Amino acid sequence: MPIAPVWFISHGAPDLVLRDQPATQFLTRLRLGDIKGVVVISAHWFSRSELQINVEPNPALMYDFYGFPEPLYRIRWPASSPGWLQQTVSDDLAAAGLHAAPVLRELDHGVWSPLSLMDPASETPLVQISLPASFTPAQLWRLGEALHGLRARGIGILASGAITHNLGALGPDGSPPPSWAKEFVDWLEQAMARGDRPALEDYRARAPGAVASHPHDDHLRPLFVALGAAAMDRPTRLHQSWDYGSLYMGSYRFG
Repeated sequence: MPIAPVWFISHGAPDLVLRDQPATQFLTRLRLGDIKGVVVISAHWFSRSELQINVEPNPALMYDFYGFPEPLYRIRWPASSPGWLQQTVSDDLAAAGLHAAPVLRELDHGVWSPLSLMDPASETPLVQISLPASFTPAQLWRLGEALHGLRARGIGILASGAITHNLGALGPDGSPPPSWAKEFVDWLEQAMARGDRPALEDYRARAPGAVASHPHDDHLRPLFVALGAAAMDRPTRLHQSWDYGSLYMGSYRFG
């Protein structure tokens, strides 16, 4: 089996699954491929201090949003998280000195929104791990490095977040993206293409438009885990579009 890939998916607004927009169409066509399982890291699961792993075998969906159309709250998706996958991931993390505390948890929309489009029948088992709130970009990168060995055993890594995420700067559909968002996206994609780890880890000081693009950096944090798991693989951009003016829906594959 070839080495499994790493993905970073911009999951957009919670109603992504209901809207007929370019990113929705892209995710509907995207498939996980021939892999044994996938580790998912979402911008919507921050643990206060310790790293955690979801050991719920058949996790239900969390509707962690409000004010959206009623059909969104009726979506069901039959995810499975088998014990062998949970144990394999826990063992690899422990081997890297990272203990993942087991918890029982539903899946937040950062997980089920993109995956219900990519894998509608839930044919690929998954396990979700948390983002410790105290981890710096460098520590998140090392967390990704601890997951890298899983890829040789057919287990992919999917990080779900956003390349730009400023909810105070959203505009009407079709409105042009602001210059600070475009400048940040250009800088970030160039830094990833170079594999410039020091610049990426220090993006908040070095990248134009960084603070405007991420007043809070919760949605960019999964990217650092993806970069660590990717190792020397450079990204292939799978999709680019803008939503609500300033949300860049870029998605990438490594390997």
